[in-house]
Amino acid sequence: MKKLAALIAVLVTAGCSTPSQLVYSSGFSFSPYDYVVVAKPDSRATSPSLYGMDVELANLLSRYNFKVVGDNEYSSFSPENKAKTLAARLAINASDKRINMSVSFDDLVSGRTGASVTTYTKGKIFKLADRTKAFDNAAKEIVAAFEHDKGLTITEKKR
Repeated sequence: MKKLAALIAVLVTAGCSTPSQLVYSSGFSFSPYDYVVVAKPDSRATSPSLYGMDVELANLLSRYNFKVVGDNEYSSFSPENKAKTLAARLAINASDKRINMSVSFDDLVSGRTGASVTTYTKGKIFKLADRTKAFDNAAKEIVAAFEHDKGLTITEKKR
């Protein structure tokens, strides 16, 4: 009887799990970083389209007091500011009815990945609502990490 109850508890919890996961590297925290460069997963011309989600990511980061900068601005930074800069790499891919999205946050000086979010949602890549749902899943994890590490809480004003 105890085994049956344990099996039911495992199945119920597995069914309620979120399709998103945030993973930190050992010792990483968002708190010492002030700047971020939003980039594609690689710099090749054949990189997949991000459907404007890179702009949405930049907007999200800005709401949490990160200063979004470009590659040229970063190259003119002082060593102190370079040490406070992350690269946020966004990648989207899809199969027939599933969208996978990942966001990786890398220290630009060391190249070390500090944190990454992986999420998926059912849907089609060419439908805005489906892409938005995948982004929102990732954003929830990212926001929770920022609020924890930086001690920030952003609230929206009702009009």
